[in-house]
Amino acid sequence: MKRWVQRMGEAALIAVLLVSCLKSGFYFTVDMYPVWIGYGLLCFLAGTFALMLRVITRSEKGAFPEAAFSLPEFMLLVSPFLLMTVYAMHWLLGSLSVQGSVNQLLRWGLYGLFAVSAFVIARRQGGRAVLAAAWHTAGGLLCVSALLSVYGILQLPYAIAHTENPGISATGARLAGLLEYPNTFGMLMAAFLLERLFALPGSYRHKEPAGMIRLLRGALPLLPYAAALLLSESRGAWLAAAVALAAGLAMERRRSLAPLLLAAAPLAGAALLYRQLASAMLAPQPWPGLLTLAGVWAGSMLAGLGLYRLAQSGVAAGLRRLAWAAGCILAAAGAAAVFLAAQERIVRNFSTVSARGAIYRDAWRLFWHSPWFGQGGETWRLSYRAVQSNPYVGSQVHSGYLDMLLNTGIIGTVFLFMLLGAAGWLLYHSRRELLPVLAVFVLHSAADIDWSFGFVWLLMFLLVAWGHSFNAAVPDQTLQVQTGMEVSAEKRHFGLSRIMSPVSHRPILLILFWLGVSGGGVFLALRGEAGYRLHQEALYKPSKAEAVMLLQSSLQWNPADAGTALDLARRLSPKAAEVVLQRSLSYTPGHPGLIFALADNAAKRGDARAAAYWTEAGFSRDKYNAGEQTKSLERLLRLAKSKLSAGNVKEARRIVQAGLALYNDYAHRASDHRGALLRNDRDFRMTREAKEWGSQLARLEQSIPDPTE
Repeated sequence: MKRWVQRMGEAALIAVLLVSCLKSGFYFTVDMYPVWIGYGLLCFLAGTFALMLRVITRSEKGAFPEAAFSLPEFMLLVSPFLLMTVYAMHWLLGSLSVQGSVNQLLRWGLYGLFAVSAFVIARRQGGRAVLAAAWHTAGGLLCVSALLSVYGILQLPYAIAHTENPGISATGARLAGLLEYPNTFGMLMAAFLLERLFALPGSYRHKEPAGMIRLLRGALPLLPYAAALLLSESRGAWLAAAVALAAGLAMERRRSLAPLLLAAAPLAGAALLYRQLASAMLAPQPWPGLLTLAGVWAGSMLAGLGLYRLAQSGVAAGLRRLAWAAGCILAAAGAAAVFLAAQERIVRNFSTVSARGAIYRDAWRLFWHSPWFGQGGETWRLSYRAVQSNPYVGSQVHSGYLDMLLNTGIIGTVFLFMLLGAAGWLLYHSRRELLPVLAVFVLHSAADIDWSFGFVWLLMFLLVAWGHSFNAAVPDQTLQVQTGMEVSAEKRHFGLSRIMSPVSHRPILLILFWLGVSGGGVFLALRGEAGYRLHQEALYKPSKAEAVMLLQSSLQWNPADAGTALDLARRLSPKAAEVVLQRSLSYTPGHPGLIFALADNAAKRGDARAAAYWTEAGFSRDKYNAGEQTKSLERLLRLAKSKLSAGNVKEARRIVQAGLALYNDYAHRASDHRGALLRNDRDFRMTREAKEWGSQLARLEQSIPDPTE
């Protein structure tokens, strides 16, 4: 029974990783709900089984052997749950978005369950093979599916991002794969590529035929990973990979770099493929293209093998030096080919870099609004329109560290660095060859949205658990008890004392905590999934009454969903819609869409004071929304005319004055071109309609008699 539960857990871990690949890397939290329900239930049942086993064992033997964790292990495994607790406190105490905080709570809960499961597997005999299989299967799925989409074999709608903007792509097309985002896809390809590169020197000791086969098998994925990395055209991923590669080579102490010579030819072949596919805008003829891929792949592997054999043979030193020179020339030629193809983007077009600079400056100012504890999940998404210094489009802050600072403040960021530091420590003392891979994750996420993809976190925890399995694998615990065997504390815990002693109440508390996290997460995921499904069903209902009923049911399951509230409000009478919008705003204070909807609702109800208040609030929460601000001016003008025709001169004059004040503020921002010249993705300008409404408001003000005269 115990073995069956273990096998189920291993299969579930791999399944979660692969499903996250297929679901856009878990970028959208709604994609995580079904997985949370299934995986969370399995974790809950496993915890229940462990609790029952604990009770039975204690009743029969009075004791139960338990594993001990080193301090770095404990820090790594507890960090996700600490961050989950921070978001739970934001949810309970109030935040900018209850929905955002709950989503982040669910995310970190899932990461924590996954991390613990991976480390438990790492401690079992055979666990290393399971974790290695999960890693290579995920990498193969991402890479092969992306390349097959390039050659037209797989139809993935968003696997290739096309653009005419030279600041985004030098060739007009970028490979995004299943993640549908080229930068993070490129980062992951760099991580898988570096893992294979630094695994090659480990085969150097195996000079027998089996060792050579192992070396070739390890080098086989180099070309597809490198080609996919280049086709992503992610400068950040290229830079992160280069820095991590240089650091890894500098850290290599065994000086057995000869197997890396085998990689020179596949990397040069990948550069050749990149030039060919980029010139075709990632749309080559399928079968000729596949033949070219196969030919370049086979030829580069044979060339790399020939150089390696020559460098390792007992021939004259001159021939060995020639082999190394040929390898260096191949690597340099590949780098030059890539540089010449993407030269415009590499050395000239830095518009995305300048946009990130503006985002970082605005995010840093926002951080000081709540530096210690942050403002909860999705802080930047809800706040950036109010704080942005120019009208860029950027619902993501494009820095994992800044995003964590905004969401959880200094406290949560300390937990994050504790997690990353523990991960680095564990890999350094168990599998140093994997440190460059971790470095790619850590470096690239500083300037992009990698950590918004749940798959990236799952892969990071898998990487650390896999590396740690080289030191953590121990004989079965039951066997230890029966034979009195003890594993070296120095080997398993790196000289650090155990932080979990065999005290009877601690395992019970940990199991109860595990049950609480998994059970609570399943409950929240069920509510989220039910609300989302009802919302989606309502959008396709032709009957307004049926759609309203479904949307109301959706809000009962998930009352914090602002999108559902907005869709429901559009289908209700103004008075009923106001109640829905106000309730939704209590869950998401400062939501621009809700505020503008309340302004429109107040105008429909004829509530002049509320219309002016919500319109002004909307202007302040979304400074560069020309469309909404134009509509707001029109609403105020119509409301003022309505009040004037009803004989309410005083109210009409108040509305006109409020409208003119907002119009002047709008005109002032639209005339300030300093920021717009830097970045104006939102096309913020003074619209022709807004000028007309402003002129009519001015004329209306002049026509209304002043009560003081």
